[in-house]
Amino acid sequence: MVPLGLKAQYAPQFNQYYFNPILVNPAYAGTRGMLSMVGVHRSQWVGFDGAPSTQSFAIHSPSRRKNMGYGLQLMNDRLGPKNTIAFSGIYAYKLRLGRGKLGLGLRASLYNYTFDWSKIEYRESGGYALNEGRESYLTPSFDFGLYYNDKFNYVGMELSHLNQGRLGVEAENVNIESTARQNAQMILVGGRAFKINRELIFKPSTLVRLALNQPAFFDLNASFLIKNRLWLGTSYRRGYGVVFVSEYNIDKSLRIGYSYDIATTTLNQGNSGSHEIFIGYDINVLRSRVVSPRYF
Repeated sequence: MVPLGLKAQYAPQFNQYYFNPILVNPAYAGTRGMLSMVGVHRSQWVGFDGAPSTQSFAIHSPSRRKNMGYGLQLMNDRLGPKNTIAFSGIYAYKLRLGRGKLGLGLRASLYNYTFDWSKIEYRESGGYALNEGRESYLTPSFDFGLYYNDKFNYVGMELSHLNQGRLGVEAENVNIESTARQNAQMILVGGRAFKINRELIFKPSTLVRLALNQPAFFDLNASFLIKNRLWLGTSYRRGYGVVFVSEYNIDKSLRIGYSYDIATTTLNQGNSGSHEIFIGYDINVLRSRVVSPRYF
């Protein structure tokens, strides 16, 4: 058997994770106190042939007693010859802790990886070529999260791909022992909202992503909420570049956001940056009292 050294890279990175924390932590499910629907579209490195394009949709809600949260999530990610579709079910349990709540969350996902080998030229050192055409592989994935928040603070941790699901890859006339797998990762998030005055809120936040044999991913953000309507912010991303983020609260239910990021490394050559569009809609189906305004 010929070993094939493929390893799954980091999951798609979204700029507006702090407007949509369920992307990076299943324990967030139900935290908004309402039925919440969020959608994101990201076009990365516009101008590169085969550049990443990602779409995500999630819906989540608390239980009537507010001690549990439930959610569903769908993601589509395309990068060159690889397309990934993931469907996830989410469950969270909430505990009162001090002035806030601690959530414990689980996410069970089914990933479908499709490879279109006709889009690349690849040959093993032994001379074996991968199949042409398309191949698809299914693998489950399981994530665990902790998330604590009160009105002005949040901190969370997610352990993703705990089972390190494997992918099978085949080549013509030869069996390949594939080492392609989903690497287990840890994602840490945190932030705090500071009330400057009645019309201005300052919120610093951060995200750190860690995985074995991969460099640490680090994102530091600073944003301002103006008159409880408009968020404006910027992020620094280690080893990559800068991000500009905005979100507008049209009313208590509907919010829209846009972000633009650009590399300050050699990655900025040949592309016009990355664009991300966000839309969120909340419905108070339980007709309960909810926190307003919300800072995360």
